[in-house]
Formats: sequence, structure tokens, C-alpha cells
Amino acid sequence: MNTLTRRIATVASTGALLIGGAVATASTASAAGKVGGSACTTKVRIDSWVESASALKIRTGPGTGYSATGQLSKMTGVWWSCNKGSWAYIKVERGPHKGEWGWVAKQYLAVPMQTD
Repeated sequence: MNTLTRRIATVASTGALLIGGAVATASTASAAGKVGGSACTTKVRIDSWVESASALKIRTGPGTGYSATGQLSKMTGVWWSCNKGSWAYIKVERGPHKGEWGWVAKQYLAVPMQTD
């Protein structure tokens, strides 16, 4: 194989690898993007608070595959808007992330008792 043919083959192989990597990265990046309340399947709309013993991650979407934007401390008040599976879409009511919307694992939220 002459030098020119070898160089063309190398450039073509490198280009194919780069394009394949870009496609794989694009699908991962889109999966980790921000997902809002339109993804909800059940409306909740209650005041609640973080009940976990340690910090609870607030995420950009309903799942651990989404990036965390911060952590909420125990007893942080939240407005629980809706659910998608085992995830809750919330708005932080106080603390460093006040006003921020995001997703948390709903098992770590307290559900207030209703008294008549």
C-alpha cells in the first residue's frame, strides 16, 4: 500500500471513529438534559419536606442518570408538584436552592398527615 492510500485510510478511519463518538455522546447528553413537570404522570400538589437522614440530591430529570444540581438538607421545605414513577418534581421553598425546580427520589420526602 502506498503512502497516500495509507494516509487516506487513516483519515477515513479516524473520521468514522470521531463521528461515532459524537453520536454516542449526543445521545448521552440529551438523556442528562433538564426534564420539567411535563414528564409527570400524577399530580400531587402538597407542601412537604425532605425527611432523609443525609443530603438529598436534586436532579434535572426523574432518574439517577440525570445530573444533580445540588443537595437538599433534612427538613428543607419543598412544594411537591407531581410524580413520575418513584420520582417527585418539586420546587424548593427555602435554603440555598430556594425557587429551584427539580426531581428527587420521592421515598425521601415526608407526606404530611391530614387531620379533619
